[in-house]
Amino acid sequence: MKHYIMNTSQKNLGVDAIDWVEFSDIESVRCEKEDSIWVSTFHKNWRENIIAASGKCRNVILLTFHYDRPEMQTALLLGARAYCHALGQPSLFESVSRVLKEGGIWVPNELYVNTTSAVATTLSLKEKVPEIATLTARERDVLTGILEGLSNKEIARNLKLAERTIKEHVGTLLKKLNAKDRIGLLLSLGEFSHLKDAL
Repeated sequence: MKHYIMNTSQKNLGVDAIDWVEFSDIESVRCEKEDSIWVSTFHKNWRENIIAASGKCRNVILLTFHYDRPEMQTALLLGARAYCHALGQPSLFESVSRVLKEGGIWVPNELYVNTTSAVATTLSLKEKVPEIATLTARERDVLTGILEGLSNKEIARNLKLAERTIKEHVGTLLKKLNAKDRIGLLLSLGEFSHLKDAL
C-alpha cells in the first residue's frame, strides 16, 4: 500500500513505517485501488479533493487540525474512510494505515464514543417504544410537534391542517403509545429531547 499526500499539506508527519509519496495535484496521482490518498483541511477545497481522490483509490483519509463532528460526517459521506488529526503521533498514522489495509474505517475515539452513544440511545428508544415504528408519517409530524412543546393549534398551523384533525392524531398517538395524556406520552418516551432526530 502506497500513501500519497499533497506536498503542501503536511510535510513532516515523520512516520518511518510509512513511505510517503508527495504530489501537488490529485489528478496527477497514478495509484492502485488499494493505495491511500491523504487529504488535508489545510486546503479550502478539501471536499473536492476527497471526491477526486475517491475516484482513484478506496482509501481516502482526511487530516484535520481540529476534530469536528460535522466535518467528519461530511468527509465520510464524500468517500473518506478515515478522519484523523494532522498533528497526531506517528503511531496514529500507522494505526490508520493498518485499519484501512484490513478494509476498516477509522475515526478518532473522541468522536467514536459520542457516535456510538447516540446510536445506543436510538436503539434503547426503539426497545422501549417499538410502537414508534408503526406510526404514520403524519403521526410522526404531530409527535415531533408535541416534543417541541407546541399546542394542537400551533401544530395545526405548521402542518396546515384543521385543529380537529390534530386532536384526532394526538388521540391515536396516546392509544398507540399507551399514554393517558401528553405528559404521560412524554414520560413514556423517556429521554424525549433526543427523539426529534430519530423520528
